[in-house]
Amino acid sequence: MRAPTTTLARNAPAKAASGPLSGMPPLIRLILRRDRVWLPVWLMLTFGMVISRANSRRSTYPDAQSVRDRYNDVMHDVPMFKLFQGPAYEMDRDSLVVQETIAGATLIAALGAVIFVVRHTRREEQSGRKELVGSTAVGRHAQLGAALIVVLGSGALLGLLSTVGMSSVGMPVVGSFAFGLVVMGAVWVAASMAAVAAQLTENARAASVGAFALFFGMHFVRGAADMGGGFTKWLGWLVPNGWLVRSRPFSDERWWTFLLVALLVGVLLWAAGRLAARRDLGAGVMPDQPGPDRAAPGLRSTAALTWRLHRGMATTWLLAAIAISLPTGFAGAGAMEQYADSEQMREWANAMGANNNGEVFFTYIAFTMCFPITMYALMTLLRLSGEETEGHAEILLSTPVSRIRWAVGHLLVALVVPTALLIVAGLGFGIGSDNVGDMLTTTTSLIPAVWVMVGIAMAAYGLIGRRGVVVGWAALVAALTVEFGQHVGWPEWVFKTFSPFAHVLPFLGPPSALTLGTLTLIAVALIAVGLAGLRRRDLPT
Repeated sequence: MRAPTTTLARNAPAKAASGPLSGMPPLIRLILRRDRVWLPVWLMLTFGMVISRANSRRSTYPDAQSVRDRYNDVMHDVPMFKLFQGPAYEMDRDSLVVQETIAGATLIAALGAVIFVVRHTRREEQSGRKELVGSTAVGRHAQLGAALIVVLGSGALLGLLSTVGMSSVGMPVVGSFAFGLVVMGAVWVAASMAAVAAQLTENARAASVGAFALFFGMHFVRGAADMGGGFTKWLGWLVPNGWLVRSRPFSDERWWTFLLVALLVGVLLWAAGRLAARRDLGAGVMPDQPGPDRAAPGLRSTAALTWRLHRGMATTWLLAAIAISLPTGFAGAGAMEQYADSEQMREWANAMGANNNGEVFFTYIAFTMCFPITMYALMTLLRLSGEETEGHAEILLSTPVSRIRWAVGHLLVALVVPTALLIVAGLGFGIGSDNVGDMLTTTTSLIPAVWVMVGIAMAAYGLIGRRGVVVGWAALVAALTVEFGQHVGWPEWVFKTFSPFAHVLPFLGPPSALTLGTLTLIAVALIAVGLAGLRRRDLPT
């Protein structure tokens, strides 16, 4: 008697993968299902920033004089606009919309691309899920290919949404299409960079931070080139961020710059594929070095172990803070000589109570730096979740170590190192500009706002565990979004409600001791709530 056909099919061994990309369609569907919430949130967040600015351009610039004033501010009076946002190529509303929007849109688009690519490539390997999937009829590069198809396709969709959205509110179709290509190009460049980074390192966190830090750094290279002018202006052609800005949407578009972007993306994707083929599963091209046979005597305490886990990243960030702040202090002091007497700079200096107009420039940069520093603080604190899910916490807590003692070690690093980063940045700006006291006062006033963000993440993680990671990062995204939003006319109450940084914004005047004390107390209360929740909830085993 023969067995039924269905039984034979069910008991038959899985068919071997026939190619490196075989089995990719089911993986694409799996990625879309896993990110059915956060992928649309990222797309709508970026699109919302673009369309809200485009839709408000007539109310922001109601007449020719307002357009002329803004153009003069960007191109002649206020260097920070070129540094952080970009130049304006024409004196009209549409070009000014691009000037104000292009930096925020490309950075948020790039951040999402990096997060999603690393999440579905290196993170899958680090957790062991890729090995499980790879035991089925799935090709070697199917996971990487599926992640890239989803993210690159999302970038194309985002570009299409931007094109349709801008043209629907009356902006020229050709310029809208060029801007859509800019946003899509940012996603594609960042995704291909993340694909390469995921092959280089064994750690998903290092891959994410490295890829986005490189994109963010190239953004500043482009800004420094545009701000400096003259020969330094050509430095902007060395980075893809410069190619995207120099495509000049709504200003006699340069379509050939997108060919440079496509060429770079092609090279990076080829490199990612080659690197993936040459390494072992779970390993990186730059593998972690093995440690000594015996632990050092200094690793006998929980605090010492925690610091050992965070030491490399903390040292890297401290060196980066020195490398950015000190040269910026020296270079910016000279650059400010041509801008310090502008009317806009005088207004900001008066509002801040600054001793000189040039101090505004460094204050702007210092305020901008507190966002990546907050990102570092959240990564450091939320490593608690990774230690918990990977089973490391269970091993540690099986010894005479309490949950509070374990969590406080990571918490202290998340509070102390960002504080040190802001102090180092203030010293660097101050030494370079010969104004140490005022710059230290500015950067240290930002510390309580960073602590509040750490408190939000700690409270969320302590109360709801792994889901708190999402809450922590969502809080930072909300703060970034309303920061960009207040530049394009969003109500001030939105900024102050969703961002603790609104209460220490230097351009509204120096924050009072009451404000700083209140933010500190809020941070302490949130941390206490998080620690209490951690002590009471169950940990996965």
